[in-house]
Amino acid sequence: MGRQMFDKGMPMTSLYRMACLPIMGFVLFLGMGCSTKAVKSSGDTSRSSPGTTERVSFSELYAKADPSTADRQLAEMRAEQTATAAAGLGDVFFGYDSWTISEEGQQVLKRNAQWLRAHSMTRVIVEGHCDERGSSAYNVVLGEKRAKSVRNFLTDLGVKGDRLTIVTYGKERPICHVPLESCHQLNRRGHLVVKP
Repeated sequence: MGRQMFDKGMPMTSLYRMACLPIMGFVLFLGMGCSTKAVKSSGDTSRSSPGTTERVSFSELYAKADPSTADRQLAEMRAEQTATAAAGLGDVFFGYDSWTISEEGQQVLKRNAQWLRAHSMTRVIVEGHCDERGSSAYNVVLGEKRAKSVRNFLTDLGVKGDRLTIVTYGKERPICHVPLESCHQLNRRGHLVVKP
C-alpha cells in the first residue's frame, strides 16, 4: 500500500515534509515556555540574594493569552498609572553601577514619604530599574538593590515596610531607548507605583 502511494505521484520528499511539520510545531510550542518574568523580593540590601528569573509555566502562558485575563491586567495597569500620577510620587535616579541614593534622591524620597504617611492605607510597589549596559542577570540584582535602598530609606522616614513591595526589572523596562548617557540616567531609577 505504501509503495503504491509513491508510485501514484507523491514524491518521497513531500512525505518527509508532511511528517516534519507536526514535529517542528511541537518544538516551537515548547520554546514558547522560555519566557521570564520579573523577580519579586523582600529583605534589606545587606542580605541580597542573587537575582534569578523563573520560567513561565504553560498555564501562565495560556492565562496571558486569555483575552479576559489580558483585559483585566491592562485595566489594573491603567488604574496603577492613574493612581501613581495622581499621587505625584517622584522617581529616584542612580549613578552608574550604584544603588546609593543621592542628595537629590533623598529630597524626592522625603516628599514621597510625606505623601505616603498622609495616605497610610496606600500600598506601593517599589520598582528597581537599570540601563541597558551589563548582563540581564547582573542588572536584575542591581535593580533589586536599588529598589531595596529606596524601600529602606522610606521605612527610615516612618513608612511601614509592609506597605512596600519590591520588584526588580533590571534592564527589561527602559523608559528611554537612545544610546546616550542622558538616556541611561533616566533608566537607572527607583520608581514607585501606587496600588489602587
